[in-house]
Amino acid sequence: MKKIILGIFILSMGLTSCDEFLTRDPYNTIGSDEFFKSENDLKIYTNGLLQYMMPDAADLTYTGGDCADYLAVSSVQSFLQDGWDYTKQSGWSSSDWKNLYRINYFLANMHKASSKVGQSTLNHYEGIGRFWRAWFYFDKVKDFGDVPWYNTPIEDNDSIMLYKARDSRECVMDSVLKDINYAVSNCSTNAVYTNTTLINRYVALALKARICLFEGTYRKCHTTNPSTGKAWSDTGASTRFLNEAISACEELMNSGKFSLVSTSADVKTQYRSLFTQQKVNYKEVIFAREYQADVAMHDATLRFNSAGNNTNRWSPTNEFVNTYLCLDGSRFTDKANYDTIQYINEVKNRDYRLMQSMITPGFIKKVGGVATLWKSNWNITYTGFQIIKYNIDDDSYESTGNSYNSIPVFRYAEILLDYAEAKYELGAFDEAIWNKTIKLLRERAGVVGTAPTTADQYLITYYNNKITDKWLLEIRRERAIELFMEGSLRYDDLMRWAQGDLLTKSWSSIYIPQKNVGYDINGDGKADLMVVDKAPSTTDKNIYYVNLSKTTYFTYANGMLQKKNETVWTENRYLHPVPQTAIVKNPNLTQNYGW
Repeated sequence: MKKIILGIFILSMGLTSCDEFLTRDPYNTIGSDEFFKSENDLKIYTNGLLQYMMPDAADLTYTGGDCADYLAVSSVQSFLQDGWDYTKQSGWSSSDWKNLYRINYFLANMHKASSKVGQSTLNHYEGIGRFWRAWFYFDKVKDFGDVPWYNTPIEDNDSIMLYKARDSRECVMDSVLKDINYAVSNCSTNAVYTNTTLINRYVALALKARICLFEGTYRKCHTTNPSTGKAWSDTGASTRFLNEAISACEELMNSGKFSLVSTSADVKTQYRSLFTQQKVNYKEVIFAREYQADVAMHDATLRFNSAGNNTNRWSPTNEFVNTYLCLDGSRFTDKANYDTIQYINEVKNRDYRLMQSMITPGFIKKVGGVATLWKSNWNITYTGFQIIKYNIDDDSYESTGNSYNSIPVFRYAEILLDYAEAKYELGAFDEAIWNKTIKLLRERAGVVGTAPTTADQYLITYYNNKITDKWLLEIRRERAIELFMEGSLRYDDLMRWAQGDLLTKSWSSIYIPQKNVGYDINGDGKADLMVVDKAPSTTDKNIYYVNLSKTTYFTYANGMLQKKNETVWTENRYLHPVPQTAIVKNPNLTQNYGW
């Protein structure tokens, strides 16, 4: 316990009261000479990094839903509203850079244990440090583009380093690639580190695949560096990063360590089970945030079942739900009347991930301890589609933060999708790659995995006519459905594809043909929902009335409720602006192009 407290103390010292960017007490006052003496010391410190830097349940689930094209929300992120500028931006204060100092402090001091620790073990721990630095800078680059690169702890009197200019994104991401490649080459696959929450070679490979797919496609889809508005210097970087992504994916795919959780008997439940169980299924999950009942818990079930101020009422749109295929592999939107099929019928015989991600007729949960047929709650959803992907199906978990289900960080399914997309972007995608990737994911969800013969016109329109290739459209369909609500992955996808314009799409509800008519929503044969211009004189307690005279956020047209989307999109929003406060403190910092 004393060593654990000491480790936390070392991670925290000099990092809690800084007023200037990256300033702190000199690190030599922390006592590294006394601490870094053994492998156990390295373990304690890196466990501290894990605690500080591991994304939590909020990061991995609902937070990303605030910036996604396929969800209606009660409040659009400030960054996506009119009037946002660099005076309102944050993310560059000393607290936002603390984790980088913690990492660099470790990397600068860990070799003091070399006399007591073997070289391969030392390399493993250095790999952990560089893994976290790669992830830290990956997040910074996604937000700001060009950022200053630091690979050593900064002395508080080092004005040159503290007030240096931003390094180019190209330089920073090349350094990130070196760090993650070091982690891949040196982090262990020893049984001590695998099937746990510890960093190992497989976890490093998963992060590498995510980073390299992002950067490779970003450089391809954005012809200029958004930080400068100028062409990229390294014109071959896109290909290089995409090849690195493929390399990481292939090593994971050929390792024999992972596969999709898939049995025909569990086709209706196996996808969702990855997100609702306390015990992590490390057959498919490469890395997870583990939780445990009564020990370490979170509030995801509460958030997805609350209409209060602690939720953004994340509601899947009808436009997105239309993209789920039928079980026979056909496109739902190829039906002549697809846009006038009522909810209770439109969700029948569809990709089983739909019923495992959102409430559909027949959904059962415990209410007061009793298994009960349940339906979407219109106090929570704006569209009639309500998310259940991460929920514990028991209302006793809906009022407090006592959810115990562990949450995946990296899954093998994402690796298959990364591989498929990287192959496509390099012109190497064909039916053989389809069979190794997309087909497997669809068949796990009960969908016939036959390769497409034509491009889907609905998806072409959905992606604003910017994508017309049949393969890429299906890869993007699959990515949206399989990785639905998994952290910020959807927002990151839109940013790297240069399709931020999708954030302004319509937010439509289920089809409700007429006002003043009750419709069955849960499949029990009784009316549950009615849209009215004003409340009727006599109401039915079993019916939820959408009273248009009392709701300011709905309009009704063409048989659907429309939630107003107040998102504003401009091309400069592919990056956040550098905060004014940071530029005032460090005049050497430049502002991102367009801000």
